[in-house]
Amino acid sequence: MQITTIRPDGKQAAAPRKMNRLGRTAVASGVVVMVAMGGLGAAEAAPANVKAQKTTVFTPKHQGYVTPKAKRKAGILHAQVKLKGKYPKYYPMPWSWKITNKKLISIARGPMKCVAKGLKGKYHDTHASIPVGYIWHSKVGSKAHPHKAKKVYGLSGTCVFPVQVGNKTGKATVGYYFKYAINPGKKARASVGDPTVTSKVVLNK
Repeated sequence: MQITTIRPDGKQAAAPRKMNRLGRTAVASGVVVMVAMGGLGAAEAAPANVKAQKTTVFTPKHQGYVTPKAKRKAGILHAQVKLKGKYPKYYPMPWSWKITNKKLISIARGPMKCVAKGLKGKYHDTHASIPVGYIWHSKVGSKAHPHKAKKVYGLSGTCVFPVQVGNKTGKATVGYYFKYAINPGKKARASVGDPTVTSKVVLNK
């Protein structure tokens, strides 16, 4: 199976088979295409190598995160940690993820299966059948599996759903990885880092 990518300038990095174009994303029969919808980086949906990603640090003065408009190439991530007044010392973090990319939504031909993981393997959430574009939401951090102050964590989510482009069917995989820490100190310094978001479209032969 041939792997073909499209460079940021829109040119092909290798000579592929005849393709249909979907915006800046190429899809082809029998070809795995790992390019981003609207300019995302080519990678697997839940990237393993995220060392370069800046850590988002939640503090009493910065309790929430939302994907900036300029970064919403595939979807929007929201996350929030309450650190004022009375709050649980296990620091629960409600979060939500919504696919908003119109190209992805337009080729979807069925519900998506979504899986989230975090807290060093102690947290996971699964939805077996939800509509593409649904606001997937959950909460990480509990009495049984708490967050620890100042420790860096990673939250990953991956959604897979059937697609059709022309007369070809296949599947799309969209994922994100969010690197964060929680610092409840009154003088703690906040920081903001955008999650790594990737997409992949594979059409059947």
